[in-house]
Amino acid sequence: MTNTLFIVDDHSMLKNGLKNYLESNTTWLVPKTFTSGKECLAELEAISLKKAVQTLKNEVCVQTDVDFPELIIIDIQLVNDESGFTLVQQLKMKYPFIKIVMYSMYDTWGFVLQAKDLGVQGYISKVASDEELVRCLNIVRDGGTYYEKKSDSIQKELESIMTVLKKQEKTVFEMLLQGKSNKQIAEELFISLHTVENYISYLIKLAGCKKRDELLEKYK
Repeated sequence: MTNTLFIVDDHSMLKNGLKNYLESNTTWLVPKTFTSGKECLAELEAISLKKAVQTLKNEVCVQTDVDFPELIIIDIQLVNDESGFTLVQQLKMKYPFIKIVMYSMYDTWGFVLQAKDLGVQGYISKVASDEELVRCLNIVRDGGTYYEKKSDSIQKELESIMTVLKKQEKTVFEMLLQGKSNKQIAEELFISLHTVENYISYLIKLAGCKKRDELLEKYK
């Protein structure tokens, strides 16, 4: 039995190498790859249209022709500074039945927390072994979740903190752990620098730290 997935990554060599590896060594087929979220969404919209036409004609959908992928692998940073997380949000709204695995060089807790917050089923670093990536894909395919192994104690502590935060506080916390400056956070969230400073002061205290650098070192 074969399984299908799409890859969205702006690094052609990695994207093509991953496609070739999966199709040569696993049951996964990769019928389409993309460099941007826009391209991926356009293909999914085309599939939707084809399936609608076939339904009207009472035709049977051919899997290799018009079926949606079971899973999409998405890099965090796409072409033209496009965020993979923006694509995730769009997929969750339009195609919630498609499973998602984030595959990136960024493996800090801030990105992992953001992926979890958006409902991503898997998150794995590009430096992980081929075997671990395949294990991740198979677990997600079968209905599970897979996040590359990190410190269990830190993960539990972070999840405990996240449960008491409001939506915008969570977002600021994730961006802080991604290494963004107060100014960057303020500009991206369209809030004042003073508001960001207040949020971060609260987060530092909540984490049991005395200053920003201490918090970042604790959860790096």
